[in-house]
Amino acid sequence: MEDENERQRQIKQTLQNRMERVTPDLLSEFLFTQGVQTFRCLLCGSEDIGIPQCNVHKSGPEGSSSVTFVDYIKLDASGPPHSLMHYQYRVICRNCGFTHHIAVLPVLEWVEGDKSNG
Repeated sequence: MEDENERQRQIKQTLQNRMERVTPDLLSEFLFTQGVQTFRCLLCGSEDIGIPQCNVHKSGPEGSSSVTFVDYIKLDASGPPHSLMHYQYRVICRNCGFTHHIAVLPVLEWVEGDKSNG
């Protein structure tokens, strides 16, 4: 049981480390490469859009660092508990409050694949 808990903790930490690589600029660049030249709200048409962000400060013997990444949400769904299919990024209209959801998986595949090679 203890080994399984440690394995799940490691999977969750690996997943979080991967998702912390996606900055607001990278998400915007991903959307642009997919043909979204200007992000507009689907309800009101506003271009005043916000991308929720997190900032993590890490310190250790080698010094400290700070990283800002796109905040994500986890859906309560069946299947493997740490599947990337359960995670989404939110993009929120600052005018009307409508929330758009973008699947994490294609963004991470782009960042870790094409983006790192380009």
